[in-house]
Amino acid sequence: MRKMSVVLAAIIALTGSQGAYAQASCELGKPAEGMPPEFDQFKFIIGDFDINVRKMTEDGWSDPIGKARWNGRYSLGGQAIMDWWHGSGGGGGVNLRMYDPKLGEWRTAWQATGNFETRDLRQKIWPEDGLLHLWQVYPEAPERNLYFETYNDGRWARIDQRKDPETGEWKPVFMLEAVPAACEPRN
Repeated sequence: MRKMSVVLAAIIALTGSQGAYAQASCELGKPAEGMPPEFDQFKFIIGDFDINVRKMTEDGWSDPIGKARWNGRYSLGGQAIMDWWHGSGGGGGVNLRMYDPKLGEWRTAWQATGNFETRDLRQKIWPEDGLLHLWQVYPEAPERNLYFETYNDGRWARIDQRKDPETGEWKPVFMLEAVPAACEPRN
């Protein structure tokens, strides 16, 4: 894990993603030739997005309780997807996503400024619901289940669920709603 942390720290430094919403470049890149068809599963995250953080209430999703910015690009010669986010109150994080055809799932290294710990995430489309789910392998977090939804207007959402201790059912708690935004390059 130490090696992954060093690699992610270098990526953060190279992308200049340490707090400002503006990006050094608006170039999105493109997938490398010969990538498996599953590589398209995360194409929705490529681009620039304003994030509305919402929580589940008794009446449904709340009005935004927080804001952020999310940027996604093809990386490592189109063999990976790198996306990073910046919270409006400071802080941020970076994900390096690579599809592993042998496992049939995405392997992601996630580093956030709030914990300085590289986390090992996995993603896969679950046949039960056809949605792209995300779970945390290291450190283990069995109480979390996240999934992504995409919409026809270019928006997408990451829904964070928690297991109800009484019923054992997964219930939505938070949503990161991504709305397409114009890229703002730095000078």
